[in-house]
This record gives sequence, C-alpha cells and structure tokens, in this order.
Amino acid sequence: MKIDDNEGVSAPSKHLVLAYYVTGHGFGHATRVVEPGMTFMSSPARLISEIQSPRLKIRKVLLDCGAVQADALTVDRLASLEKYVETTVVPRAEILKTEVEWLHSIKTDFVVSDVVPVACRAAADAGIRSVCVTNFR
Repeated sequence: MKIDDNEGVSAPSKHLVLAYYVTGHGFGHATRVVEPGMTFMSSPARLISEIQSPRLKIRKVLLDCGAVQADALTVDRLASLEKYVETTVVPRAEILKTEVEWLHSIKTDFVVSDVVPVACRAAADAGIRSVCVTNFR
C-alpha cells in the first residue's frame, strides 16, 4: 500500500512494468531469465503459471542475430559479422524507433537485457533505466 501524507492510506501502487529482452544465442540466456524472474514473482510455479496471465506479454522480435556456428564450438566469425550487419546494423534506426515506441506504449518502468545491446540503447532513447544480465566477467 502507498501512504499518502495528505489522506492516509491510498489505493495500492501500480505494478512495475519490466521489459525483459532475451537474446536467442542459446538456452543459457533463456534459462538465466528464470532466476531474475523469480525475484519478481513468488515461486517457480508462479513463473510458469504467469505465462497464461494477462499481465505477462511475450513478444517475439529479431533484435540480435547470434553467432553462425557449424557446431556448438565452431563459430564462423565472418559469417556472424555479416549476419549482424544485415539484421542489426543496417536496420538500426528503424529498430530503435520501433522499440522506443513499444516501450512507451506499454508504459515501461525498467528494461532488463540478457544481452541484447540495442535494448539498452532503445531504453536510453526512451528515457528508461536499463541493466544487462550476463555471465561474462
């Protein structure tokens, strides 16, 4: 409950709106979403049950291409850079415009990114604080 100095106890404060961006680089990024997600929800069971909640919105959009790999350990660096330029660099202005509009449309309070770099730029352009979650040191 929020306390209003002038009138005592008021209605419950609004829900915090998070935009949580997750790269498609691999399952490690997706599984890392669970732990921070549990911080904002009461239990793993609730996290799963929230999938059906009208308060949880899942949006699939290509903002980060990942690496081009022949197998789990072999990265084709040149092909990866070419794919990055094609999917992220060339359309960057349009991506940023779309993301800023979307963040404002859902009234985002905070952006979390694991690790989609353009998400942090979009948050900054929208005037919204952001943080990256990663295992890199």
